[in-house]
Amino acid sequence: MPSSASDQPELAGFQFSGFAAYAGQPGALEGVGFWPRVAARIIDLIIHITISAGAGFFFGVMILIASGGHPDPYLSFKLQHSTMASFVLAILGSIFYHTVCEGMHGSTPGKLIFSMVVVQEDGSPCRIWPAFIRSVTYLIDALFFGLIGYFAMQKSVQEQRHGDDWAHTVVCKRAAISGENLRGGGRFIAALLLAMMADAACGILGLLLKLVS
Repeated sequence: MPSSASDQPELAGFQFSGFAAYAGQPGALEGVGFWPRVAARIIDLIIHITISAGAGFFFGVMILIASGGHPDPYLSFKLQHSTMASFVLAILGSIFYHTVCEGMHGSTPGKLIFSMVVVQEDGSPCRIWPAFIRSVTYLIDALFFGLIGYFAMQKSVQEQRHGDDWAHTVVCKRAAISGENLRGGGRFIAALLLAMMADAACGILGLLLKLVS
């Protein structure tokens, strides 16, 4: 009588049950729609702005200390004006924030509040490189107040914007993912701290470049 899959021997101690958690079929997951993702983005944007403001305050305090408590009007003038470099670094800070959160945990704070998670199309955890691809290409999807991403999602069975399509990722509800593929709270805290540090570092670098420009 033929043996069932559960009766088949393991090869050299390899656990097939562990692999099964990653063996989903692409296209089987139901994606989250446009507006909940917009709400999550707004929360993350507020966090990004708060990080940038905190980095700016810290940098200003350091400049004040370095100047002996007597602010230099010329330096203050330079810091108050935006430059192309500071603008680009602010965007990079946001990209790194989303990349680290989604690549290490699967969710930014905004997505976690709405119980959403970014995974690969087969349901396995999102990786750093796909997270980076979808974060960079958000700059395209966000054009015209998000209409580029919106129309792409309307044509996709899994509500994938262009960034998701190119990175082979899906934004879905956490309840739709098996527990083996969901990362825990400790990893989320570690990812968030690292993401905030990367975002703040970009902001501080942008301020430094203002001073030397």
